[in-house]
Amino acid sequence: MQIHSFTEWDELKSMMVADIYVDNQLIQNDLFHIQGKHLKHLVQRLKDMLNEVCEVLDKKNINIVRPNPKKFSSEHRFPVLNIRDRLGVIGNNLILFSCNDALKGIKDCISLNIKHQFPRFSDSMIWTDDIIQNEYPYLEGANLLKCGNIIFTTLKHTGNEKGIEHLKSILGDDYTLIPITTVDNHLDAHVNFINSKLMLHDARMDISEIKPHIPNIKTVPILYERIKETNIVWPDIQDDDIENTNLLLSNTISIDPETVICLNAKPKDINFFKKHNINCITINWPEQWVVNAGLHCFTVDLERTGELYNPFDKT
Repeated sequence: MQIHSFTEWDELKSMMVADIYVDNQLIQNDLFHIQGKHLKHLVQRLKDMLNEVCEVLDKKNINIVRPNPKKFSSEHRFPVLNIRDRLGVIGNNLILFSCNDALKGIKDCISLNIKHQFPRFSDSMIWTDDIIQNEYPYLEGANLLKCGNIIFTTLKHTGNEKGIEHLKSILGDDYTLIPITTVDNHLDAHVNFINSKLMLHDARMDISEIKPHIPNIKTVPILYERIKETNIVWPDIQDDDIENTNLLLSNTISIDPETVICLNAKPKDINFFKKHNINCITINWPEQWVVNAGLHCFTVDLERTGELYNPFDKT
């Protein structure tokens, strides 16, 4: 299998899809105090959804790679689930990005040749009172969005300037890294490049640092809305900050420039994509609002067609 990916949208050939060990008795949910049968049901539903993603990819003749969650035993919410946070492909480089203390054993679950690995430091060396410092390099993979030779990456809580400098030392001068300072966390939760002509973004986000680099792309702001009138999102669980969009940004991955997979897409979402000549394949997974993550988080594109270029260059 070739490691080769320059964008978020070129035709997909191989993809890693997260997995979960449903019989791991140590698993805890770190968002809510879910225990017992509710947690067991949530884990099983998550496993079923990931398997359905694999079925969709298999029908598209896309090679599927899965991590081995049995090699990582931890109380962390869902080990080897948000693999995009830690693993990524840029060009022909498979990179293991920064890992915090709870995830230091994730490398053992991945049966691939990791070409570059970020140095690992203890959490206390990276954050002080939950504020990221810049003494040691730190950068999480979900901070990055690949657009050919332009890579957008957030700073703040899950990345710092030294982390970007370290990535530059790996990639060399062929790439331009654009720091985004207006997002507190992962960029893939707020921006989604569907292809080289269409970008969706969180309407609450200031994209002024991105706009100058994408002169020939349509940007569509997505307004967030409450998912329900009630705050009850799971048995005995109430949350005042559960939000949803019509096209949840981190739900969507591009199989090719004309095809996307979404979670929980509504008819109006499918019609939106259709108007942009894009076929939307949707997978139903209502439990997503409890897990608070999406398909981009759960996958890593290992091989896509295409070469290194600037997709936004008008010339």
